[in-house]
Amino acid sequence: MTFVAKEAGFLLKGFTIIFFSGFLLANSILICASFIPLFVYLLGVFSTNPEVQIKKTDLPSSVRLGETVKVRITGKIASGLGATVIYDEVPEPFQLIEGNNYQIVSKRFKEKAFDFSYRIKCTKCGNYRLGTGWETKHVLGLYPTKASIKETAQLKVIPRLPRIRRMKLPMRTTQRVRPGEAIAKIGPLSTDFKQIRDYFSGDPFRIINWKASARAAGWGKLYPMVNEYEREGKLAIWLFLDANPALRIGTSVENVLEYSMKTAYSIAYYFLSKGYILGLYIYNHRGETFHFDVGKKQFMKIANSLLELTPRKAGLQVSWDEGFSKAVERNRKFVMMQSPGVIVITHITSSNSGDLLNGMKKILAYKRRKRKPNILTINILPYDILPKVNSWEIFAAKMLDVASKDFSNQLRDLGVTVLDWNPEEGNVETALSRTTWLR
Repeated sequence: MTFVAKEAGFLLKGFTIIFFSGFLLANSILICASFIPLFVYLLGVFSTNPEVQIKKTDLPSSVRLGETVKVRITGKIASGLGATVIYDEVPEPFQLIEGNNYQIVSKRFKEKAFDFSYRIKCTKCGNYRLGTGWETKHVLGLYPTKASIKETAQLKVIPRLPRIRRMKLPMRTTQRVRPGEAIAKIGPLSTDFKQIRDYFSGDPFRIINWKASARAAGWGKLYPMVNEYEREGKLAIWLFLDANPALRIGTSVENVLEYSMKTAYSIAYYFLSKGYILGLYIYNHRGETFHFDVGKKQFMKIANSLLELTPRKAGLQVSWDEGFSKAVERNRKFVMMQSPGVIVITHITSSNSGDLLNGMKKILAYKRRKRKPNILTINILPYDILPKVNSWEIFAAKMLDVASKDFSNQLRDLGVTVLDWNPEEGNVETALSRTTWLR
């Protein structure tokens, strides 16, 4: 057995020096005293590092943003002697609000059990790994310090369910503001019967009503009759989410990207819960596309993707730095196919305003507008979030706000509805519920 700890070498050297000194001096006292470090060394050989069994209990798999979670650590130390430090890793975005996430346990000859808990507050959405570990040290310091980390749990932090009761959005197909009254003209067939009508070219054979067709043939009709069913979903909504890392304006917890993801989450939940057909494209981030779909399954796909969204570092140029204009070109078929209501979530700055204008012009050209365009741009204003230490920084933040709103006016000149949202003045649900023709 090889010892790498210095204490083992000291004990052996001490025994050797004292023993030979007593032998050369013919001193029996020194010879007897030399066996003390040897005895300590042999005692340490038969004393191993503590063996730890650890378990994390009562931890949910997912929590809402801002909720408090209780984490409980239990286990036992079965063998060995010495002190053991039990610790639980807390991810950086979490706040420790009660208790400690570590405990020092002293192990003697009997088995030692431990049990402690603490509370943390979730301040940022995402998927997190909470690893539990321990660190042991030999009672005499003969063995090197032993550390072990074991991933014992995963925690998903999801945004709170939005409380949007209504959204006044400029819809092309209908003038109604209530989603329940806006029915789509295309989409997959449901099982809800609507009416019996004449057969048209392209109708699937499975919807032919043969009994009604036989009766109609007796009246001289040459074409069969078909059952018409309600279409699944209602009006289509297409989301463009800007995930440019340059929009990490703010703190590590509160910034434009975080608010953009929360806004996309709220909008997707609202429209999909109302039966809308919804699709999503995340530009400046590998070009992730979620095709038109309805229901809870579509919402879960979008929600999981938003939680796993990890933009690259700012300043790193990669092949998917496309911008909004190219994103519109790549999704041209979706914009033209169902002529959906378009919602763009971004922060308008001098660097992307021109690209946004070009992209909006392309959308309007694809739609061949004859009425007011059904486009909403959510411009997130983050400068009140930034910490300020003097009046000059406060003045600079106000000027940046004014500049961003000026770029918003350029989009309004095209007929686009723009919502300038300051997170410090209220949540996104309140802002969206008041959204109308902001010109």
